[in-house]
Amino acid sequence: MTATRPSHPRRSQAERSAATRTRVLDATVVSLLEKGHAATTLAEVQQRAGLARGTLLHHFPTRAALMVAVVEEVAARRLGVLGERAGTSTSTGTRADTQAGTQAGTQADMQAGTRTGWDAAVDLVQADLADPVFLAVLELWVAARTDPDLRSVLGPVERRVFATVHATVAEVVGDEDPRVATLVQFTVDLLTGAAMTRLVDPGGSAQARVVERWRRALPVLLGRADADTWL
Repeated sequence: MTATRPSHPRRSQAERSAATRTRVLDATVVSLLEKGHAATTLAEVQQRAGLARGTLLHHFPTRAALMVAVVEEVAARRLGVLGERAGTSTSTGTRADTQAGTQAGTQADMQAGTRTGWDAAVDLVQADLADPVFLAVLELWVAARTDPDLRSVLGPVERRVFATVHATVAEVVGDEDPRVATLVQFTVDLLTGAAMTRLVDPGGSAQARVVERWRRALPVLLGRADADTWL
């Protein structure tokens, strides 16, 4: 009696197409990270994805079409990771008080990795900017400066990302103070600048000092700590 092999359900055409598309986008993101935007050509992506030229062109007939898809892909990945980390922050912490609770977390919270309020928000933004996906985003930002077609696609997507990032960070802060929206904006912009500086000075300690001082500045700007604690 011969043994029968277990049967595997045959994937539909739509499933195979989606898998191929994901494979191409994965290869494109890795190429952006490793070689940059200029070197991420159709030929480079084809080689990395291990696909026939015709298969690649069936999904993305031009490099421009591929980059449009990648803009949406990296945005989705960034927001997905952000949402997961924000969920961890809000589940391990508590909503900040309207007074001292918005200052630096307690020593016990820091040691347990459950910082809350503004400390958790700063941690969240730093984690987002430290993720490799942000480097892919940065490659697209730089390329869009001189590529109007890419810029026209990237702009609306990034506005959507920025709005979601700001709303997520504000939720982690958990403070009803009307100044929160402005301080979230300041936090995202300052940490983004610090992250970009680290690309050319990875061993520098100045950026870390700026971030820590910003943590101490936040309760001062909210009127909940004395200015002497800032520096």
